[in-house]
Amino acid sequence: MAWFSRVPDTIDALVASVQAAPEFEGVTVWDGPQVSKAAPQRMLTIGFTGDDMDTDVDSSALSEGLGGRIDREQFTIRCAAAVLIGGVKIAEARRQAYAMYAGVGAVLARDHKLGGAVMRARLGTHTLRHTQTSSGAQAVVVFGVDCDAFTGR
Repeated sequence: MAWFSRVPDTIDALVASVQAAPEFEGVTVWDGPQVSKAAPQRMLTIGFTGDDMDTDVDSSALSEGLGGRIDREQFTIRCAAAVLIGGVKIAEARRQAYAMYAGVGAVLARDHKLGGAVMRARLGTHTLRHTQTSSGAQAVVVFGVDCDAFTGR
């Protein structure tokens, strides 16, 4: 088999793990960007932050060992936990967004290898954007899932 990146398999495994997790009951979980007229109030996107100026995955691969048969791949999958609450309850929106962020942390704590897709996955850096919109209080936690894997060959 030819050389391949672990990114696609890892995103698939992360999406499946989150969708099956009890922490995400009642949360819309999207795999990357979606074309939809739906406007969920609690949403988690995996491999997409909603910002056209942001990358969805950053990756690097370096030779591992002297054999040159596989490479060590390190990458970050960007995700966004978004909450929209009617009214002006910004603190509640912020807490709910961070609860989803913590939920992803719990998923990774239960299986940091994501079913064998990677050697290790963990929460990386995150940012918070919250604002009052015409539809109510909105909070978005944009975060990375940092992964360490060997490429396939």
